[in-house]
Amino acid sequence: MQIRLMVVDDSAFMRKIVSDAASKIDGVMVVGTARNGQDAIDNIERHR
Repeated sequence: MQIRLMVVDDSAFMRKIVSDAASKIDGVMVVGTARNGQDAIDNIERHR
């Protein structure tokens, strides 16, 4: 089973660091990033 992960943080630097680290973990797929909760919700709804 693969975990789909959306990384949400207001810092672009932290989004990059967390996304890069998470993408190296077996079973984790980074599906996107967002700068805040509303952007994350919009992103998820757009890609369903």
